Amino acid sequence: MQRPSEKAVAARLVLQVLAGTVGELACPPAGRVREREARGAPIVVAAEGRFESGRKIGSDSKTSLREGDEVFGQVFGSFAEFALVPVKDLVKKPASLDFKIAAALPMPALTAWQAIIDTAKAKPGMRFLIHGASGGVGSFAAQFARWKGAEVAATASEPSFAFLKSIGVDPIIDYKRERFEEKLRDIDVVLDPLGGDTQARSWRVLKRGGMLITLIGEIDEEAARKAGVQAVDFGMEYDVDDLREIAGLVEQGVIKPHITTVLPLDQARQALDLNQQGKSHGKVVLEVR
Repeated sequence: MQRPSEKAVAARLVLQVLAGTVGELACPPAGRVREREARGAPIVVAAEGRFESGRKIGSDSKTSLREGDEVFGQVFGSFAEFALVPVKDLVKKPASLDFKIAAALPMPALTAWQAIIDTAKAKPGMRFLIHGASGGVGSFAAQFARWKGAEVAATASEPSFAFLKSIGVDPIIDYKRERFEEKLRDIDVVLDPLGGDTQARSWRVLKRGGMLITLIGEIDEEAARKAGVQAVDFGMEYDVDDLREIAGLVEQGVIKPHITTVLPLDQARQALDLNQQGKSHGKVVLEVR
């Protein structure tokens, strides 16, 4: 495949995609940097479908990155062998993390972090209900809440139960067979990536003064008012400082990306289908090289 022209790289890095992830919000990448320079612009080799990891070059670069650094971050449109990435969007990858794990972090982990840590302000004594807890965002959200000492209940399907138990989720409610609103009460925070009927039934499990965070821009303000809770229409803001902190927790083994399927890049269509049909039960990673 032809790589982007060097003229197009002036303020960005050329990443060679090595791996990618398929998530609720799109597909990310990760990789390595090539030892070459385009008119002062560092050239990077990376991997992931929309978020990338790679190595950069250019000894005169004004960034903190240097030749040989392994990096990852958010890159759109990179289900491909090469992608252009703004330098400001890249974070140095911890050496102990492989690129597939790094590729699984940016969108889902940042979304979960900002929803659970920044917005809900998770702390000991709080009770969370995470819908779709086996997904990319949900699995990180459950772990961040547990890391902060909160209790976590979750809805999921049976193939995900073992993973959720391993990260301390209890109870786990099989959404195909059980009604969560019949089992839960006095929840402080509901994380809702689904909307519709799931959201409609979630108001009644919240305690007054609680919070429902929607990830899909769908919120019933009147239902929130009647329930006496705060409704938050949440949107993630890309933040490399948050990403560095998350990567550190993953490196320490505190947080574990829930990767369940690894496919080659030429099976990207199948990866997207798995995700859209709800059959992945975790993160799907595309391996380019």
